[in-house]
Amino acid sequence: MKRVSIVGPVYPYRGAIAYCTQRLAAELSGTSAVDLISFSRQYPARFYPGQSDIDPTIGDLAPAGARYTLDVLNPFTWLREGFRLRREKPDVVVICWWIWVWALPYLTITKLLHPDTKVFVQCHNINDKEPKRWKSFLANRLFRRANLLIVHSGGSVEEVRERFGDAGVEKTLRLFLPVIPIGREIPERAEAKRRLGFGEEKIAMFFGQIRPFKGLDITLHAWRHVDEDVFLLVVGEIWFGDEERYQAIVSEEGIGDRVRFVSRYVSDAEVADYFSAADVVIASYRYENQSGVAMNAFHFGRPVIATAVGGLPDVIEDGMNGLLVPPDNPKALAEAVNRFFAISDRAGLENGARATAAKYSWERYGSAVTGEIDRLSS
Repeated sequence: MKRVSIVGPVYPYRGAIAYCTQRLAAELSGTSAVDLISFSRQYPARFYPGQSDIDPTIGDLAPAGARYTLDVLNPFTWLREGFRLRREKPDVVVICWWIWVWALPYLTITKLLHPDTKVFVQCHNINDKEPKRWKSFLANRLFRRANLLIVHSGGSVEEVRERFGDAGVEKTLRLFLPVIPIGREIPERAEAKRRLGFGEEKIAMFFGQIRPFKGLDITLHAWRHVDEDVFLLVVGEIWFGDEERYQAIVSEEGIGDRVRFVSRYVSDAEVADYFSAADVVIASYRYENQSGVAMNAFHFGRPVIATAVGGLPDVIEDGMNGLLVPPDNPKALAEAVNRFFAISDRAGLENGARATAAKYSWERYGSAVTGEIDRLSS
């Protein structure tokens, strides 16, 4: 049996990446002995724009046996884990990569590994969402140490090519972002609406951490062109102090009576109500490799209206599980929303969303990674 160590966030750290790390560990544990290494402190407080990175409602879902040992601000913890992994010499160490703050800890750990240990970097991003040259420099140093880069879209493959040429692509495995079933038991739509204080309104939802690249401003500018009986529900913690800017757009566009903000992190215990109440999910991103929000929406059988950027067209099939629109185009987005709600029977799109969730399964993903573990560590 192969021995695999996975380094990354897991519950009770919140968000899709924590879910993905522990689900990957669960999938690989069927064929490998898995050691799961997580964090005692995930971010320096001054660099984290949100209120907290912990979700207290998912403590019971934390994976058994995970070791919360790495402190982003304590190099001694990086050295301790690096030397431990060198002694234990696992066949593969899988590094979960999504943000620059973990570059130095990861570089330290990988530098200390035994030469026979292979390094896989699971890349939730290649290019940083708030890019800087020094961030790319740090990321590139880690990527060069990898024996395998795991990416989730064709766009990410091209980003690897831009950075490292064909040599980088040759050590890149293109997979997909699997379905992300965050949230508890799924309620009926009417019950979810009742719990949230809605009646028969048509609801489009913008969900998740609200950051500039996600294009909430595009959606807000679109809404004055959307039919008046369609309600926009904006759910998520707003980063970088942008809430006043978004509220100014609401006032400017005169849409205050058709927009509700839930400007906070929505816990795992609440997620199902919001997705179940929504008729459609909006993903008006400026750029994105893949969207955990979209894959979560498909789990709930909710179609997605998205901009045709990055890897989104890889999984969103226009007219099958959602609609695609050009980026940075509020009028085109509004027309798509109106077109969606004009469909008399939207069950086909909802069934398409569920079929997409089944297609992009964790079983397929885990099997592909297991194949690479066997190939590169034999």
